[in-house]
Amino acid sequence: MSKPYVLSYFQLDPVSEAILGEVAELYYSGIERLEDILPLVSAVICIDLPLDHLARMKGLKMIQSLSAGVDTLPWSHIGEDITVCGNMGSNAESVAEHTWALILALARRLHHYLPQVKAGDFRRNHENIILSGKTLGVIGLGSIGRRVADVGKAFGMRVMGVTRSGRSDYPCDFVGGEKDLEHVLRESDVVVVATPLTKWTRGMINLERLRMLKPGSILVNVGRAEVIVREHLMAYLSEKPEANIATDVWWSMEGGQPSEKELIRFTNFVGTPWVAGAFGSKEVFTRMCRMAAENVARFLRGEKPHNIIDRSDYIS
Repeated sequence: MSKPYVLSYFQLDPVSEAILGEVAELYYSGIERLEDILPLVSAVICIDLPLDHLARMKGLKMIQSLSAGVDTLPWSHIGEDITVCGNMGSNAESVAEHTWALILALARRLHHYLPQVKAGDFRRNHENIILSGKTLGVIGLGSIGRRVADVGKAFGMRVMGVTRSGRSDYPCDFVGGEKDLEHVLRESDVVVVATPLTKWTRGMINLERLRMLKPGSILVNVGRAEVIVREHLMAYLSEKPEANIATDVWWSMEGGQPSEKELIRFTNFVGTPWVAGAFGSKEVFTRMCRMAAENVARFLRGEKPHNIIDRSDYIS
């Protein structure tokens, strides 16, 4: 009996190839005569999926995202009979570590002191933000949010969380749903956006809610840029140029550069170019590939895969 076909849009490491090789014939999207393979594909590993490819995959049964987020998939064209899985947890440790690097950079004023010291200026002219005893608000208590919260507790912070259901088995000091988001924003000294981008979370943080942040608080986004309304963030920073903002995620790219270059001009802005996870570490990328390969193999063996996505979070 012939093995099912798996198509990957990313070059996998040898271990991942071996995992899939036990249950499938593995192909890559860069091969010649790809059009002959597409109708035979049972599962794909991707981040986004070209519509013209999807249209030809008449035997497609599974889409496995290499990333945790699945908002880049063409949901309105994906049939209800196709199982879609995210890759949650595959980069959680790395993104959580990066989140705290951003928080600490702002809290300890590294964005001011590092260039000053390199220029030979040793003045102590910026006030540090002390985290112990303060409140950390985590929007999204998935694998990343929980690890961020763990570190916050280690710093002696009170932890408040927001989830879509308003519930979590993670031991926060407070957990609420979207109706409690404004309460968490008002209470928190550090706010971390770690929620996936869905139809529920897109634009969740608007100008009105940004204005609820405490003076001097820190806002870090490592989820998806579009959770925060871009134009509203710019308006808020124009009102509060001293606000402490950090991001590793961006709304759009132009020529390989983020189009939001105007963020750089604000005094207390820290940005990194999407390097919290796989794009910043080969080790993380390999881990993500292996978890994705293992999940596809589970599916092809007839086992229930992990991280099945509820399509109602993306389409009505």
